[in-house]
Parts: sequence; structure tokens; C-alpha cells
Amino acid sequence: MFFQGNHDDMTDSIEAIGAGFAVYELVPEDGSFELVSCNDLYEDILGKKKDTAIGKSLHAIFPRYISQPLVETFHRCKAKQVALESEVIIEYKGRERHWRSIISPILDSNQGKLRIIQTCVEITEKKILERKLTKSMKRFEAVVQSAYDGIITVDGNQNIKLFNQAAEQIFGFTQDELLGEPLTRLMPQRYRKNHGAYVEGFKESVVDSRSMQTRAPVHGLRKDGSEFPIEVTISKINIDNSTELTAVIRDISEKNRLMEELLLASQEDFLTGLYNRRKLTELINLEIKRYKRFGRPFSFILADIDYFKAINDQYGHDCGDEVIKAFAQLMRSSLRDTDAIGRWGGEEFLILLPEAELDHACQVAEKLRQNSEQLSTRYEDEEIKFTISAGVAEYSDANVDRAAIVKKVDQLMYHAKKEGRNRIVS
Repeated sequence: MFFQGNHDDMTDSIEAIGAGFAVYELVPEDGSFELVSCNDLYEDILGKKKDTAIGKSLHAIFPRYISQPLVETFHRCKAKQVALESEVIIEYKGRERHWRSIISPILDSNQGKLRIIQTCVEITEKKILERKLTKSMKRFEAVVQSAYDGIITVDGNQNIKLFNQAAEQIFGFTQDELLGEPLTRLMPQRYRKNHGAYVEGFKESVVDSRSMQTRAPVHGLRKDGSEFPIEVTISKINIDNSTELTAVIRDISEKNRLMEELLLASQEDFLTGLYNRRKLTELINLEIKRYKRFGRPFSFILADIDYFKAINDQYGHDCGDEVIKAFAQLMRSSLRDTDAIGRWGGEEFLILLPEAELDHACQVAEKLRQNSEQLSTRYEDEEIKFTISAGVAEYSDANVDRAAIVKKVDQLMYHAKKEGRNRIVS
């Protein structure tokens, strides 16, 4: 039927075909191929009505970027006398469309004519999905490899399948060293025994992801044998009836160090290294609770450096800082380890003496006063001397709150100032 005849002869037959279908005939004089007939579905490939294309050559129907590859494929089909498959990409109305083109030769030996039948099945949606998948895979790979966190994937046997660049930096191993190796190589020895049971339990759970450190601190093992704290979030995915696990790992050594520094900064006076007012307040509250429970009194000393403003005015604030640090060091060396010393504000210092009655606290304060009077510090070749005034009070009444007892010792300290300074008042 397709060996001979024109478009009108073939119309009914080719319109019954459920794909784009066309018949071309070789023009021996110039080696071109003319469109003999096609169905309506082929118009999607033509980008025009078929009536305007029938009888024209491939080069006249299509742009050269389409026609030239088709002509070459048609000639290969003619030479080999076999069906060939190719992909045709056509941009039509701003949209790129893809077809799988199957080209078969038919030869009318009686008339010596060669015709080519072309069947086209649109695969645009498939190509779009393939591109999306490729983009997703590339994006996933880029994200994994550029991620700040280590990413490790293990198979059902807990052997490593993926080990990104961040994981290499965190653990000190290269990907080549660990692919196919058990995950336990990255764990301290003490965790390895129970690891398999934990993993199997997670596989069977209804939870798809979990932060490991919510249960207990987690540590990793570097190539050099050193341990370090990590945060780990694991997730699971079922692939081909097997469960793969992916762990996102973050080295929190620096985070822990910073947290310790922040905790220290929240409790410590930056100049002296003593407790700050916030921490002292916390300790006073604890001592009050302890007194209410056990009935053991405790005492306060609030000491102030005499004429501190004059020192600042005469020698400058840097000198004032040196005086404050010198007095802080004196208190450290003079008091018990159980005593809490802190900078209450400016040149004022509060000392908390657990389980110390008033008499003992007064003795401690007097010793501090005497030592301060004898102490001298040097600043730019100047010898700086100073004294202190202090108030001393005992907490032995559960009905008195923190604010009241602190106010009392503050008033006693100012009373010492008014009486001439360099003295203790209780």
C-alpha cells in the first residue's frame, strides 16, 4: 500500500495509525526526500497543516537543523536497508518537543522507487521527567558535596555508600578509604557493641528521622584516633525492599567550647575573673534555701575600695582597673575555697561565707582590711596604696528575703564610709 500511490490513496489507512506517520520518497536526481503523505498527528511535527507540506522536500518543510539530520538518517536507512531509530527535537511556539522517530525503508522493485516511512511517538513528557530527575540528582549531589555538615549513607548491612566532603574533613578519612566499610569505624570502641541493635530498632520504628543526641551525648572517632562530640540526625528510606540510613553529622567541638565560654561569661566578671552580680544573686538564693532547710546561718561581707574615684581621677581608669584586680587577687588568696567572691558593681565586692556566723565573718573582714592597708600595687612607676570599708551581716532569719539582707549589708558598708572609712561595721 505504501509502495505506491499518492496522499489521497493513503489517507484512510494512515489516519488510523495512532502516532505521527509520514511517507517520504527519494528523488534520485538530487538525493532529496519529498513528503508523499502524512496523517493529522504528524502535523504536530510539521508545525503546519499537512496540505502545505505534501509534495515538498525535507529541506523545504523543516529548518535545516531538523532536515539535515533527517536526510542523513534517511540515506543511512536506504543504504543499510534496515529500520533506524533517532530522536527529533523541534521547537514550536517557544516550546521544545521531543519525538522518537522510527524510520523504515520500503522498496518498490517493480518501479524502482524507494520510500521511507517515518513513525513518530512524542516523548516530550518523558524527556521533561528525565531532565528533572537529572537536575534533581545534580542538585542533590551539589548540596551533599557542598554541605557544611557531614552526610553519610549506609546500606542495609550498615556499610558506607556515601561519604561527602564535609564528612572527610570532620573524620579525616577520604571517601575512597571508607566506601564499603562498616559505619562502626567512625565510632569509639565502647559504642560499637550495641550499635547494631540500635539501628535495627530504628528500622522497625514508625519514626522516619531521629536526633541521636537527644538520648545521650554522641561522639565520633577521627582517623587519628581522637574522639570528638557530634550532633547526629538519622533518617531512613526503603529502596528495593532494603532500608538505607542517612546520617547528617555536625562536629560540635567548637559549639561546646563557645557554650562553655558563654556560660562562664554569664557568671564571671570580665575584669577580675570573679563571680558577677548575676551569679552571686543565684548563690545567695541557694544559701537562703539551704538555711530554710537545714537552719545553718551564713554571712555577707560587702567591701568597697576607699577613695576609688580619686584614684581614677589622679592616675586614670587603667590604674583603677589595676587596683581592682589587685584587691580581687588579695581576696582569692585570703578566703576559703567554699567562700563565694564576686564583683557586685564598680569598686564594690560581695563575699558570701557559707555556714559562717557573724563573729567569724567580722574576723575575715578585718583581716581583709588589714591586708588591703598593707598592700601596694605599682602603676607606671607609681606606688598605689588603698584601703577598704566593709559592712558585715549574718543571715539567720528565714523571714528576711534576699533583697532585705543585701540592703542591710549595703547600709552597714556606707555606715563604715561615714565613720571615716578604712573600717568594718556589723
